[in-house]
Amino acid sequence: MAGEMNMRLRFERLLWASASAVMLGVCGCGSASGQEPTEAEMKDALLYAMNHPPGVKVSDPVSITFFKKEACDAPTPQGYHCTYDLQVSSANALAGMWANIPGGNFYRDKDRGGKWNMRPPF
Repeated sequence: MAGEMNMRLRFERLLWASASAVMLGVCGCGSASGQEPTEAEMKDALLYAMNHPPGVKVSDPVSITFFKKEACDAPTPQGYHCTYDLQVSSANALAGMWANIPGGNFYRDKDRGGKWNMRPPF
């Protein structure tokens, strides 16, 4: 009887250890949701932010003529702070201000189906 109880205790410990390892893997350690945005995802998020500012209708769309991802810091609750080089083109005179912003905070937006978005820098 003591041997049977000992085996059961070992099995329960093994089960808890396995369940813990699986949960760590699911919660973001090495999963796709825990990775920083790619250059293409950052460019798409930035283009969306420039052409869909909250509460404003853009009459002259902004296009990106050059974009190069530089680096991203470690993730925070606000998302990833990433830096980039950017050149824009638009008939809108204020569009050029985007070229003076060297970086931004990128996060996954549930309202856009999980796509990356950029928090407004101003």
